[in-house]
Amino acid sequence: MEEVRKNPSSLIKSTFQQAIDSLSKDYAGSSFTYIFITVDKESGEVAFYDDEENKVAEIVVFDWVNKVDELSDEQVISVLRGVTGQLDDEDRFSSLDLYKPFSINYSDDGFEVIEELLLINEDYAIKPDNDLMEKFDREFDDFLDKLLKE
Repeated sequence: MEEVRKNPSSLIKSTFQQAIDSLSKDYAGSSFTYIFITVDKESGEVAFYDDEENKVAEIVVFDWVNKVDELSDEQVISVLRGVTGQLDDEDRFSSLDLYKPFSINYSDDGFEVIEELLLINEDYAIKPDNDLMEKFDREFDDFLDKLLKE
């Protein structure tokens, strides 16, 4: 019953760590480039998949059961990005045999990427941030406006 009382971030983090441990031991694909995370807002299931769409870990987050209308993608992304950032800060992904660039993605059940949560390229990791992307968009638009005026 202890699992039921844990907050969503703790549950997801421990399950993500199980997925990483499993992938570090048992991944049989040719080049490991993605981890997909899906969330079923009706059942509360958070599932982790390798880049060949094999489920490697799953957990039911009871706080997320039947939350189709209340739980937004932005809230899910915030939790998943926080957990992914913590695991990256703890250097948990170093145990994986990664083919870079490597990314961790929040995806729908058809594995279409909704949001890239982390990108590891060579010796550094990029943690995409919506505010950062919006700033880049604004700066790029300003640059294009200036360029087109000239």
